[in-house]
Amino acid sequence: MTGQLHPMRQHDPSVPPVLPDEPFRLAALRDLGVLDTPADRELDVITRLAADRFDTAIALVSLVDADRQWFKSRHGLDTSETCRRHSFCGHTIAGREVMVVEDTHRDPRFAANPLVSGAPHIRFYAGAPLVLADGHAVGTLCIIDSAPRERFTPRERDILVLMASQVVALLESRRIRQEQRISQLIAQTTTDAFVCSDPDSRIILWNRAAEAMFGWSAEEAIGQPLDMIIPDRHRAGHHAGVARLRARGPIKLVGQTVEVPATCKAGHEIPVELSLAMWPGEGAEAGGPAGFAAIIRDISARKEAEAERVATEARLARQVAAIEASDDGIAITDPDGVFMFMNRGHALMFGYEDPAELTGKPWHVLYDPLEVSRINEEAMPILLRTGQWRGETQGRRRDGSPIEQEVVLSLSPEGGIVCVTRDVSDRRAMEREKARLREQLMLAQRQEVVGQLASGIAHDFNNLIAAISGTAELLRNINDERVRHHALRIQSAASTAAGLTEKLLTLGRRTPHPKLADLRRTLRDVRDLVVPSLTDPLHRIELELPPAPLMAQTDDTELNQVVLNLALNARDALRPGEVGRIKLEVIANRDYQPEGTVVVGTVPQVPAAVIRVSDTGCGIAAEDLGRVFEPFFTHKGEAGTGLGLAVVAGIIAANNGALAIQSWSDCGTIFEVWWPLEAGDGNERGIPSSLLAAGNVLAGKTVLVVDDNPTVADTLEAMLEEVGAEVGPCIDPQDAIAVLQDDPGSWDLVITDYDMPGMNGAQLARALRRTRDDLPILLLTALPRVHQLHQKQVGLFDGVLGKPTTTAQLAAAAAAAIDAARARSSSCIS
Repeated sequence: MTGQLHPMRQHDPSVPPVLPDEPFRLAALRDLGVLDTPADRELDVITRLAADRFDTAIALVSLVDADRQWFKSRHGLDTSETCRRHSFCGHTIAGREVMVVEDTHRDPRFAANPLVSGAPHIRFYAGAPLVLADGHAVGTLCIIDSAPRERFTPRERDILVLMASQVVALLESRRIRQEQRISQLIAQTTTDAFVCSDPDSRIILWNRAAEAMFGWSAEEAIGQPLDMIIPDRHRAGHHAGVARLRARGPIKLVGQTVEVPATCKAGHEIPVELSLAMWPGEGAEAGGPAGFAAIIRDISARKEAEAERVATEARLARQVAAIEASDDGIAITDPDGVFMFMNRGHALMFGYEDPAELTGKPWHVLYDPLEVSRINEEAMPILLRTGQWRGETQGRRRDGSPIEQEVVLSLSPEGGIVCVTRDVSDRRAMEREKARLREQLMLAQRQEVVGQLASGIAHDFNNLIAAISGTAELLRNINDERVRHHALRIQSAASTAAGLTEKLLTLGRRTPHPKLADLRRTLRDVRDLVVPSLTDPLHRIELELPPAPLMAQTDDTELNQVVLNLALNARDALRPGEVGRIKLEVIANRDYQPEGTVVVGTVPQVPAAVIRVSDTGCGIAAEDLGRVFEPFFTHKGEAGTGLGLAVVAGIIAANNGALAIQSWSDCGTIFEVWWPLEAGDGNERGIPSSLLAAGNVLAGKTVLVVDDNPTVADTLEAMLEEVGAEVGPCIDPQDAIAVLQDDPGSWDLVITDYDMPGMNGAQLARALRRTRDDLPILLLTALPRVHQLHQKQVGLFDGVLGKPTTTAQLAAAAAAAIDAARARSSSCIS
């Protein structure tokens, strides 16, 4: 994927470039010792086969010298050399890869070339460089035709490259054999077996190479018939051939090189290449054979190499098939950045059905100009320096849409680039969605924390305002105009302060936005958020989801907050170094019954799903099961805030849901959350307006008041006595329990605060109900909205009233609580 990787460019593109290693290349060419030598039969076979295979008029083995290209083997061309300046092969060796010119008239480099405009009138050219083992390109195997071609396929390129490699093998083996001949002349020996026989096929010459090849010494072999090295199945044919020669008939093998099997002394056969010559007799024997000479070469290694080549080709075919089957995009460019190969996965990634649509095009057609500039400036310098670059890019599909990619670029030895790319658009979109979800959850958590802190402050202020406001109302009953005037002013200021406190309570409160959501996705999102925090390899998280979507009209942020808090508590409960499991599941069964104790809300009668969060952790102590949802209660020490489960309880109650819990010490915990599938109306139960009237509505009623603030308790006592009640104030909840136990039937109503040291209002209500189940209980709290949400579902209280309050409101709420308790008792009896 680069435009200009080649180190040199000539000013005139029609002239073949000269590379920096030219002196070394020329030295390597001369070392071959083949320039200006006679034609080579084996090379002529290759050029003839090349012309036949590609159906061209001309095929050449061209060796590029300093100022000329000389043809070691030529088929279909009479001239033996041409000027290098006009050569096509000079361009090929500079490119170091197959060069194809499908129509020279359309290629500005060659349109005016004398070899195009004149003989041999080249219109089509394809050449593969002949690259020696030392890396120097000394020439080409090329095919030429006078007619243009529409397309030269990748398979044809591969075949041409394979033939070129055979030419290289022959050229280099020729050089080796020449060096061996020099050595043989010095040592008067040869590496090939040289065997001569008389007309009767008896051995008369057996050189040392023959000794090594066949295992018989010269003393053992000379005088023996040639049958000793001819396999049994071929001896009859050999004898027949000798008889024909004696009869002065033709023999097929003389003057040819053939491959035949030969027998060794050890009894095994080897493949050999046999070149047979005959020298004629003289005198009376003229015209007949005087003897035979055979040069025999053991070609076992060649056969093994051919077998290895076949196996390699099969292996490469399997690899190509694997590349084609890969979902990753794989492409290869030439040094100029033009696609030479591309698998279907790469083409499909960019919206193209057929890779051929992109083959032959530069890589930058798949990217916007700005991205092309970025790649050239950032990726290419690293690629050229280190040979590899890995990073992310944004491509452009055929329809113009963007595609986010992970890309690995590798520099090939030829100067091109191998590109492996993967479409990560969906993954990036998922990551962005998860980041958005995390941000929403973090914001919701922050809002909840702010709300909890604001609630604590408002609670204390409302207690003070309640005492002030209640006292001022009592002062209004004094028959003194000045006192009444001051009392009204105090009450007005207290009302203003109460309004400010109510605004304080809105801090951190978010407005739900219900929408249709699949509960299965919620659990998957939570799983994905929790998994990175499972640092212990023995801990895992599992999902169990129904196969079909389970849709609910809900605020997905609130639902995520509930499930995530429960999952994080489950994670924290797992013991380090031990096998631990968290399981998230959602159940659509409407008849599902709670397995644990319902501690928040009541099981909805409307369609609802059940979300179960279970773990195999340390469990929750039995005495703490009723307290884990209280604000600021935690058993994690400094690691916990005590707000997470309190937030969970508030959200579940606000959504008309329910939560059950069961836990076993050292065995784990199961939370069950009932979540309505349709959003509720969010209404809160308040005090009916019809009851907000003053008067002795509590005449003759005994009321037990419980509040840890003595001033508030005294004020409530005075206000209740104003409406006819007999009041018993208690500062400590334990005193209230003792008073009720002494005489359970003597009290008509209990009015209690919620946030008190040692025991809160909910715990006190449970304790009092254990003594007397039908006892009316009114919750009078500085945080009425929060406790209305809980009371609406839990049913611990018969009414909720906020501080500060007036005498009329207090009296009406007390009367309503007594009526509600009476109705509750009646429904239980019936």
